[in-house]
Amino acid sequence: MTPTVFQVDFKTKTISCQEKGSGKSYNAKQLYSFLMDLFDEPENMRYDIPIKAQAKDEFKLINGWTIDKASRKFLKGHISQG
Repeated sequence: MTPTVFQVDFKTKTISCQEKGSGKSYNAKQLYSFLMDLFDEPENMRYDIPIKAQAKDEFKLINGWTIDKASRKFLKGHISQG
């Protein structure tokens, strides 16, 4: 997964998918890994982490972060809203 697939808006705390009809899907673990890599960059450490692992394949958005409804259709697996 590349930063061009999922966009993170640090100001509004939203995560959205930019695939728009490609038919591709991504699993929740891929999104989790992408977000953790993004948020451990020095310039992003000042922001609240958006996601936490609850189990091997179960994740939860935290700290007020959301994924818009249209982007959720590209995700396989369980990501609950905080």
